[in-house]
Amino acid sequence: MILFVSGATESIKRYTRNQVGVLVVPAARNRPETLQLQPGKWAMDNGAYSGFEAAAFVQMLEDFHGAPGCRFVAAPDVVADAHATLARWPFWSRVIRGVGFGPALVAQDGMTPADIPWSEVTAVFIGGSTEWKWGPIARGIIGCAKARGVWVHMGRASTRKALFEAARLGVDSFDGSAFSRWRDRMDEGVRWAADAQQQNWLPL
Repeated sequence: MILFVSGATESIKRYTRNQVGVLVVPAARNRPETLQLQPGKWAMDNGAYSGFEAAAFVQMLEDFHGAPGCRFVAAPDVVADAHATLARWPFWSRVIRGVGFGPALVAQDGMTPADIPWSEVTAVFIGGSTEWKWGPIARGIIGCAKARGVWVHMGRASTRKALFEAARLGVDSFDGSAFSRWRDRMDEGVRWAADAQQQNWLPL
């Protein structure tokens, strides 16, 4: 699993590309030339968890237009609301594709595998409330994504227990605000992810 972090660009340099990637967020107003972007090891979020701003999101897409190897762009969503999130998908997924990136659908409370437009998604981003994201329906979405070869990102996974469970489910990448804010927590996140994957590889 890859830990995607926003900000903390100097700390990221200490890790290999297989450990830590960059999660670009609208509020940071970064430019691609200021970041160490490795193809397949960076992605873009939409900032909806702290308050979506359409102008900042579109500016981010424009600023990074042409930068190679973006893993996914999280299409604007509504936290814990599947209906509202799916209503936003047609417009914003076209915008994201129009700039040359692959859209990720952010799964939210109430969404089921049948709701996912599988032929359109580049990735599935597991969002939603804490209770929902670790529940049976979200697990089903992850399983369907992996069966289709679709990348799965887990948002707000900041504990050792969460990472071990995410690895067991086959999650490909994760993020957590604590890992972006504090260097020692980033070290923990990298170590936990490695331990979780190693444990997942051990024969039963």
